[in-house]
Amino acid sequence: MNKNTYVVLGYERSGKESEKHLLSLGHAVLVHDDHQNKIPDIKWEDVIGIVQSPGITPSHPISQAAKQHNIPIYTDIDLLQKRSPQAKYIGITGTNGKSTTTALIGHILKEAGLKTAVGGNIGVPALSLEQLDTNGWYVLELSSYQLELSHRLNLDVTVWTNISPDHLERHGTIENYVDAKKRMFDAAKWACLAIDDKYSTNINQQLHIPHVTIASETINPRADIHVDAEGTLHFKELTFDCTTLQNLKGRHNWQNVALAFAATNHILQDPKKVWQHIQTFPGLSHRQQRIAIINSVEFVNDSKATNADACEKALKTYLGKNIFWILGGVAKTDGIDSLSSYFPHIKKTYLIGEAQERFAETLKDLVPIEKCFTLEKAISHAYIDAKEEKNAVVLLSPACASFDQFRDYEHRGETFIELVKRIDS
Repeated sequence: MNKNTYVVLGYERSGKESEKHLLSLGHAVLVHDDHQNKIPDIKWEDVIGIVQSPGITPSHPISQAAKQHNIPIYTDIDLLQKRSPQAKYIGITGTNGKSTTTALIGHILKEAGLKTAVGGNIGVPALSLEQLDTNGWYVLELSSYQLELSHRLNLDVTVWTNISPDHLERHGTIENYVDAKKRMFDAAKWACLAIDDKYSTNINQQLHIPHVTIASETINPRADIHVDAEGTLHFKELTFDCTTLQNLKGRHNWQNVALAFAATNHILQDPKKVWQHIQTFPGLSHRQQRIAIINSVEFVNDSKATNADACEKALKTYLGKNIFWILGGVAKTDGIDSLSSYFPHIKKTYLIGEAQERFAETLKDLVPIEKCFTLEKAISHAYIDAKEEKNAVVLLSPACASFDQFRDYEHRGETFIELVKRIDS
């Protein structure tokens, strides 16, 4: 075997697409997945590189061995840029709002007639996207895991949403988490970033590439674009009303709108046309997605809310309703303690998954709770209770990862949708 081999580390969706791509180029490929096979006997003298799935930590034995042999480690994003070097690239990162902002940017560019492909951490493997040339735009959601592993990504436009503590079980500290995210800017040409939190404000002060700033929590006179308390987006002498956007409700979504507006206006140079396209956005699956209204009970799928900060956005949106809240799964380090100010506004909680006992302890004596463990039982019991109340919403907003009972948050959300459809009104 000559030096023509890649090792694909991790064999979920991105790993399978990486293997297919490398084989199409004539490379030999060794595949390793901790769930499927033992660590292979690797002849390092034959290996060109490792293609590592983002979910696998840099401390993995194969990753460490590669470093000892001076073998480079890539992600599928790196391979995409090698495959389609003439295309243009937009990268979106942050803690919350990435997926909505990514999908919204892709929608605006497509509506404007540009050749556009949307993927990355949003759930579509980068190498499954069609090949684009100089006229095409890849719109890629980038997680801290992807950025931690990727090389210097050549991004034409970068979008930074916000920062709050997340994934600390991997990164160790918030500083390491932010440092991983910041790698998005290393070889970027232009950026827009929201400066509503202290971490993002610090990034703005450090950034040395052309960029514009967004403020949505308060009117920040230093921000180039801001959304005021009434939901009016201000851009130069123009104003746009975010409260008219039925599929982008809530102040957190106004931040996403402002960022997508800034990024796409940088490309299209037509703010009024950009706003027209924003108004036709259908919304993002699994993010405050209204599924049905049955016997006056609204069912909302917010499975994408995998941490407390994301969950807060949904709770804030539905304040004033009788909220029957389904939560649980694999808890993040900080749990749900930060949501305590919302507990008095919750009618009842239905706990599922691995975090059930931990959350029951947090919520006891503060909110009525029911331990359901399964999503099916939680939906059934929440509906029975909710239909006895007016202005009721059954809200799946788990504040947890999904891996104890589901493949990913999408599988959890799709299961919620299917179970709601089965309800006999």
